[in-house]
Amino acid sequence: MFPIAHFIKGIFKNLFNPKISVLSLVSANNIIDPRAVIYRMVKMKSSTIGRYSYVANNSDVECADIGQFCSISDHCRIGMSGHTLSQLSTCPLFTQKINGCQAQWVDQDLYAAEEKRVVLGNDVWVGSHVLINGGVIVGHGAVIGAGAVVMKDVPPFAIVGGVPAKIIRYRFSPEVIDKLLRLKWWDFDDNVLKNHINFFHRKSLSETDIEDFIKELN
Repeated sequence: MFPIAHFIKGIFKNLFNPKISVLSLVSANNIIDPRAVIYRMVKMKSSTIGRYSYVANNSDVECADIGQFCSISDHCRIGMSGHTLSQLSTCPLFTQKINGCQAQWVDQDLYAAEEKRVVLGNDVWVGSHVLINGGVIVGHGAVIGAGAVVMKDVPPFAIVGGVPAKIIRYRFSPEVIDKLLRLKWWDFDDNVLKNHINFFHRKSLSETDIEDFIKELN
């Protein structure tokens, strides 16, 4: 559980940020790029989010590092804490001072909740109603289909779906993926990306397209 004071501090901290909805619950210990957008009814704590990424309505984000240009759809749950599995009970009432039962049976936390961070690379698209378990790493350019439950790492530029999530296919050929990972376009300055926006309008990508883009940059 998380002290409500952190969320109260977050309300005042983000009160005048037009890109963070006043109807969201965003704790003060998040690191949010000023170009990121947090929509209404989002609950977010102990997380980071990069430029031009957004989290849509009614999503929960906990202990996650979200890269740049990521699209998080509505009703997603990213990075939920785990419960202890080796003790007699999985109920946190027996081991945590502050817990979901709203009752205190111990004076201090006996075992720290497993808060394994989720890492979302850059340019990741997460569909509606997706659950991503704590500790999962989602590679750059990956796509997670609506309703998926992601329990294992997702490779860069993979499209996954299902319960549990499995790889359906890859967005590009291995050669193109390799060039994109080396190019790292998401790290380019805003003005550079704007000046070459025609590159993002192409319906398909080849190795030649990427090489042409690199030549333009030089």
